[in-house]
Amino acid sequence: MPIKGVTGVVRLPRLGKVRLGVKKENANGISYPCPTDHFVCPEEVKKVFGEKPKELRIMFPTDDQTQWASQYLRCYSASRGLVCRGDGETAVAKIDTRTGEIANRDSVETEMKEITCNPAKCTFYQVARCRRVMNLQFLLPDCPGFGVYQLDTSSFYSIVNVNSSLELIRGTCGRLSMIPLSLKLVEQEVQPEGKKKTVRVLSMTAPFSLVEIQRYAQIPPGQVLLLPPPDNEAPDDLFPDEILGKEEPTKTILGSDKDLMLLWDRVKSKVWQMNMQDYQVSNWFQKNCNLDVHITDFDLLTPPNRIKADYLENFLKTLERYTDRS
Repeated sequence: MPIKGVTGVVRLPRLGKVRLGVKKENANGISYPCPTDHFVCPEEVKKVFGEKPKELRIMFPTDDQTQWASQYLRCYSASRGLVCRGDGETAVAKIDTRTGEIANRDSVETEMKEITCNPAKCTFYQVARCRRVMNLQFLLPDCPGFGVYQLDTSSFYSIVNVNSSLELIRGTCGRLSMIPLSLKLVEQEVQPEGKKKTVRVLSMTAPFSLVEIQRYAQIPPGQVLLLPPPDNEAPDDLFPDEILGKEEPTKTILGSDKDLMLLWDRVKSKVWQMNMQDYQVSNWFQKNCNLDVHITDFDLLTPPNRIKADYLENFLKTLERYTDRS
């Protein structure tokens, strides 16, 4: 006789991760995520789709979108992994029983506890330790093995693109499971803070005509399967290791550190708005600070140690004087 709650459960294994970038190091030896124009895949996937694929043929194993497109606000710690997961109203967090705060590397006893999730007032969200994350899990039917691959993204545009496509496919086919789909990495023009820029985002389409895709939808999807829960690894496009290494943001953002972060954000915003080139940034810092600085440094969420607050203040004043004259 079957055991209720056990015998009927079929869970797919996770075969690997598909990534949206690679880790690099700057001149100070600090690692940071660098986005690529292709999917970074395991070797068995490269053998099918090539070394630098921009498109993958995928399927979703069930109709339950919550199983394979998990979407939450997630906060990560370098020493403890995922420490808080919320939906904007409530969250489940790993709490230090002694201090009542979210656990850090010094916490001895912890407990999982439901807390209020309010990004507008959350210290971790304000310093970009907590971000929206989609964990997308899918089948690669052309690759060997039977299991799912996981891809993580914190891009607002990628999440919206995927969700919109899923709604369209469900409306057309009546289901999502075992429908052949194409997952692409494409360029999309966006306007953060009113300034146009081109970024690489996820896009999902059906690589067939409407008639063909509806024929696929008439084929029974087979037995419903369960997926493994998403792993607790931070996505590649989330934030660099130096941010994850800061275990106590409630302390580091107070006083001068908070002012430095605000100043850094203002300078980065100006650099992006003015579409500055690497030689312009490099020349200014070399001439005024005798410092080797490049445009890629402004991709980091926190300023490198060599870029002091007074350098940033003078740089910002220069940029503001230029825009005032324009």
